[in-house]
Amino acid sequence: MRFTAIDLSELPPPSIIIPLDVEAAITKMRDGMVARFPACAGVIDLETEPLRKAIEEHSYRATLHYALINDGTRANLLASSWGSNLDHVVALLGVSRGTMEDAEGNLVEESDARLRGRAQLAPDAMSTAGPPGAYIYHAMTQAPWARNASAIMTKPGRVRVTILREGADPQPSKDELFDVRSFLLSEDVVPLTDMVEVIGPKVTSTSIVAKLTLYPGPDGETVKNNALLALNTWLETNRLLGMNLRRSAIISRLHAEGVHSVDLIEPATDIILDDTEAYAIKSVTATVEKLRDQ
Repeated sequence: MRFTAIDLSELPPPSIIIPLDVEAAITKMRDGMVARFPACAGVIDLETEPLRKAIEEHSYRATLHYALINDGTRANLLASSWGSNLDHVVALLGVSRGTMEDAEGNLVEESDARLRGRAQLAPDAMSTAGPPGAYIYHAMTQAPWARNASAIMTKPGRVRVTILREGADPQPSKDELFDVRSFLLSEDVVPLTDMVEVIGPKVTSTSIVAKLTLYPGPDGETVKNNALLALNTWLETNRLLGMNLRRSAIISRLHAEGVHSVDLIEPATDIILDDTEAYAIKSVTATVEKLRDQ
C-alpha cells in the first residue's frame, strides 16, 4: 500500500543484513580446522566422525545466532518492522496503530502495511496541513476505513481530498466524508486560508478478458490458475488512487510459467487515471488453448 513516492517494499535489504548459509559456514569451519590441524584431514569429512558432527552443530547454532541479529535489525527499520516492533518504530514519529471494522463489522487492528504508510507521511503532518502528504496523513488517520487518499490543489486556497474506501465498494458514505472534512477543518489541522472539500473517487469499471495460448505439456488448468492468481494479486495491490491499468502490465502478469502468448481482448486500451480516480474490476475471464505444433 503506497501513500508516498517511496515504495518501501522495493528497497533492497540493507548491507548490515548477514547472508545465511549453513553449508558455507560448515565448509569455512572445516577448512579452518584442517589448516590448524592437518592430521584431521583424513577423517573430518566422514559422516560418522564426531569432529564433523561438532562442526555441523556449531555452524547451525551460529547461523541461528546471525538470524536473530538479522531479525533484530529488521525490527528497527520502518520498511521491514512488524507487529509490536513496528508500533515502537512509528511511535518515534508520533504515530500509533489504529483500529477499524472488518467486513463482518468486527474491530480489528490497523495492518502493518497501512500503519507503515501513514508513518511515512508523519513528517509532513508536523506542519499544519499544507503539503499534500499532511492532508493525506490526517485523512487516513481520521478514516480507518480508508484504503488510500490523495490531496490536490484545484486553485489557490482550495484543496480537494479524495478518499478510496477499503473493500468491495470504493465509495465512502456521506457521513464518512463529512466526518473527515470536519476533522480537516479543525484549526490545528489546516491553514485558516484553505477551503477543503472531501470527496469519493471517480471509479472506472472494466472487465478483463484474455486468451492464453499454452505450451504443450503442462496441465492447462494449473497454468491458467497460476496466471489468474498472479494477475488478481497485482490488481488488488495496484488498486489505489491514480494508479493506471495498462494493458502491458496485465499481459505481463498473465505470462505465467507455461504461457506462450497472451491475447488481451479487454480492456481494449490503457486506462489512465488521475489522483482522484481508481479502477474497479467487474470480472476476470481467461480462456486457454494449446500451442499448435510448428
